[in-house]
Amino acid sequence: MKKKDSFKRHFLSVLSFMVSVHMLMAQGSVEVKGKVIDNQNEPMIGVSVLEKGTTNGTITDINGNYNLSVNQGTTLVFSYIGYITKEQTVRGNTLDLIMDEDMQALDEVIVIGYGVQRKSSLTGAVSSVKSEDLEARTITRPEMALQGKTSGVQVLSSSARPGANPSVRIRGISSNSSSDPLYVVDGRISADIGGIDPNDIESMEVLKDGASAAIYGAAAGNGVVLITTKRGKGSGKITYSLQHTSQSLGKIPEVMNSQQYKDYFVEAGKITEGVFDLYWDGVTNTNWTDVAFENSSMMRHNATFQGGNDNGSLYLSLSHLNNDGMVVGNYDTYNRLTGMINASWKVKPWLEVVTNNQIEHYKVQSVAEGSEYGSLLLSVLQLDPLTKPLYPIDNLPQHMASIYEQHPNMLGDGDGNLYGISAFTGNAEAINPLAMRDRSFSKNRGYNINGSTYLNFTPIKPLTFTSRLGYRLSSSSSYGVDHHYYYHGTAKQDYIQVNASDNSPTYWQWENFMNFDQKFGDHNTTLMLGTSFSESRNFGVSGNKRGDDQNLGFLQDDPLFWYFAYATSDAAKDINGGEEMFSRKLAYFGRLNYDYKNKYLAQFSLRADAADLSVLPQDKRWGYFPATSLGWVISEEDFFGDVKDWMTHLKFRASWGQNGSTASLGGYLWNVSVGSTGHLAVGDNNNFYYVNGYAPSATGNSQLKWETSEQTNIGIDARFLNNRLSLTADYYNKETKDLIVSGIKASTVVGNTFSPVNAGNITNKGIELELGWQDRIGNFSYGIRGNIATLKNEVTHIHESLAAIDGTTLVTYGAITRFEVGKPAWYFYGYEFTGVDEETGEPNFADIDGDGAITDNDKTEIGKGIADLNYGITLTAGWKNFDLVVFGTGSHGNDIYMGLNRVDYNLNQLTHFTENRWTTNNRNGSTPRAYATDFTKFMTSSGSVFDGSFFKIKQIQLGYSIPRILLSKISVDNLRIYGSLEDYFTFSSYPGFDPEVTGVGSGLGVDKGSYPNSKKVVVGLAVTF
Repeated sequence: MKKKDSFKRHFLSVLSFMVSVHMLMAQGSVEVKGKVIDNQNEPMIGVSVLEKGTTNGTITDINGNYNLSVNQGTTLVFSYIGYITKEQTVRGNTLDLIMDEDMQALDEVIVIGYGVQRKSSLTGAVSSVKSEDLEARTITRPEMALQGKTSGVQVLSSSARPGANPSVRIRGISSNSSSDPLYVVDGRISADIGGIDPNDIESMEVLKDGASAAIYGAAAGNGVVLITTKRGKGSGKITYSLQHTSQSLGKIPEVMNSQQYKDYFVEAGKITEGVFDLYWDGVTNTNWTDVAFENSSMMRHNATFQGGNDNGSLYLSLSHLNNDGMVVGNYDTYNRLTGMINASWKVKPWLEVVTNNQIEHYKVQSVAEGSEYGSLLLSVLQLDPLTKPLYPIDNLPQHMASIYEQHPNMLGDGDGNLYGISAFTGNAEAINPLAMRDRSFSKNRGYNINGSTYLNFTPIKPLTFTSRLGYRLSSSSSYGVDHHYYYHGTAKQDYIQVNASDNSPTYWQWENFMNFDQKFGDHNTTLMLGTSFSESRNFGVSGNKRGDDQNLGFLQDDPLFWYFAYATSDAAKDINGGEEMFSRKLAYFGRLNYDYKNKYLAQFSLRADAADLSVLPQDKRWGYFPATSLGWVISEEDFFGDVKDWMTHLKFRASWGQNGSTASLGGYLWNVSVGSTGHLAVGDNNNFYYVNGYAPSATGNSQLKWETSEQTNIGIDARFLNNRLSLTADYYNKETKDLIVSGIKASTVVGNTFSPVNAGNITNKGIELELGWQDRIGNFSYGIRGNIATLKNEVTHIHESLAAIDGTTLVTYGAITRFEVGKPAWYFYGYEFTGVDEETGEPNFADIDGDGAITDNDKTEIGKGIADLNYGITLTAGWKNFDLVVFGTGSHGNDIYMGLNRVDYNLNQLTHFTENRWTTNNRNGSTPRAYATDFTKFMTSSGSVFDGSFFKIKQIQLGYSIPRILLSKISVDNLRIYGSLEDYFTFSSYPGFDPEVTGVGSGLGVDKGSYPNSKKVVVGLAVTF
């Protein structure tokens, strides 16, 4: 009875409380109104007024007025782009507000070398990519996030296979060797940033001009990318994200079908009708792209734990990526596990300890690509469609049956089928892509442990000493097997070869520097002085064991026996390495920043670098790299007052600086070296003996020195309409002198090789423009960011002993790219195709030297891989809990040299070259007749050069965040789900696979069958607790 009475009392109490609350809420509902103005007492239009924690809101009208029905005591949130968001509690029917400008956009802190600087006081050309541009994308490496997001930066790919490394170019090509920028991660110089998951990056700053990069001196000739990883913040949160990506082949080049193939080669007189009748069933029409590729998937998981306060912070993350590429089977894969531990602690008010550490473990397997000799991608295009992918062993065509009788080691699928062998293509390198995939394999794996730990010691407030130790421990190993197989006369191997290598490089750097930041009235100064010492050690061993035509080389042809231990006693072997290699560098540097009233700005810096004797001779190993920059914030002048109504910020900048590079020097290449030439007989025929012979193996060059880039930059930064519109523009002129070139006879001493010399100059100049707009209209916010950059590249000098430096070659046709004075670096070199002879169907070419014959002397510039224009655009929008991102990038003015066709075998060809070919019935054809006499010249002419301009929509993503009022019931702070299309739409006239993926370096723009980007369909979620 007592229990029942007790229950009734509790029930009535709860019911009474609920009714009371409801009545109070009903009684507390009020119509609040007010006016919102700025600091100039001007009404603000379009300010968002939102009841906190709900979707109930409105915006101010043309007079800055608003009215909204809310509950008494609730909190209103006032927000507007370019102004500080404010929260006010409703305590009556009227609530007026003054909005304050948010100068954070201008005073955003930018990471620079050995310090930070307010964005408003920058005097150099520095671009930033923030974490929001990296998150929830399928990019697997940080470099990919730079593409299209900042002007003057190109991200080039020679392959888009899983795990491939892209190449970054900042303001063009500045060397005929490597043009990769310097990467600095949390203050540590990094040779490879692939082990950092993009989701762990807070920001990426690109130091583009000479003055900004000069603080890194001899390593900054190609620009600098500063990467800052995330640090813990907030009271503590856990985030887990999941992303699933479905990948498929994008554009498929169109090649001849079976009937077209037959007609073409019969017309050419290369294959008779009788041969086709004998070896083609009249039905088979193989699409080799369907045979070699399949839809695949990529999965990634990421978990982070973070928290922080004024005394310390902790950020932990763990990420796993598993990317199975598009080639059929698990033959192109990338598996990576990464972790990050970042922590800081203020031990004392004057002492802070910070450590940032990353660890990566990876496994990679890939297929052959990007070469005219044995590329799976080329085989897909070149193999005839009359051949089937598989034939049953008990029902082989005649030509395969005779081969199998003599060579039972033909490759197959293991289920009683052999891979089809063409009866038409002869001994071409283009073989069945399944056989090419299976005849060998190579697996790579390794780990990288990178990090930096530093102390910030602040004995007095304006002075901070920093001592930082950076380190990198790495290990990489490879294991591969070339199988015992037979396909045709040149695609065969009668033995097994096992290859293996192991490399364990280490690197450490110790830097000590001070920052003194002091204000004297209206004068602000920052002085930084420091020194740096680094050492790298490399130790590796590689080798192989193999049989020969009479010896398999291993005890059994079985996976369990494909190791060195099971090689036969008569197997040949090669071993290389086993010797430590060291390289050390020393530097002193300093920088002075000054501004007066935040409107007159100046910066001066100097760095002195020394390389050890393995890189440069003793008298030339020191390099000195000065820089200066000036700025004028005109918007801070008194006469600018009225203009500020529509232009809130205007700054002019100018800079000059020098940077350096040692290209790929190392291993004492500058030095005279003497090597053994074997035994020499001394004496006459009746009385002689042998002595060891020696001769110079390198000529030596004691005058070899740094490459030096000198760059001038003029820029402007502006903000308009309460910072909603932003503009940054730069003009630069970059001259690189003393390019390090090999292959020149530097002295009269005859040797086997010639030491490198400083023998070239190159210039890059252009205009960069970045434009942004962001605004909010009620619950709808949106932004547009775009960038565009022009580039003019020209070689201005090479050594007088050379007319040009040859670059990439194609088959046996010679060099197709060149490095030559007056031309862009690595321009396309070949014949100028002028049309087809209407009478003969032969290709015609320009007779450059006018001697009446077409020879090598008539080769000329027929294109270039360097784009005149690169651009990117990003659109963002948000409405209530929905968000949308659309991002695209492209280039204009670059060409692609197509190396996808061959004429030395009966290989399939792209229909671009065959559909409108010259025939007796089509004398106005645009391409030569089938197998014209000069078809080889046509393949090395402008007839094989295409417009490489493209625009690609890299990302279309729609996301939805579950309302927090629902999540609070399950103790979840945030839950976002999203879907994306990436690399899905490409607009280009190029008939090959992917205009975005071609050669790099001396083969820039040359397409020899590179692994293309996949089209991606993405779904994902991120949840925060």
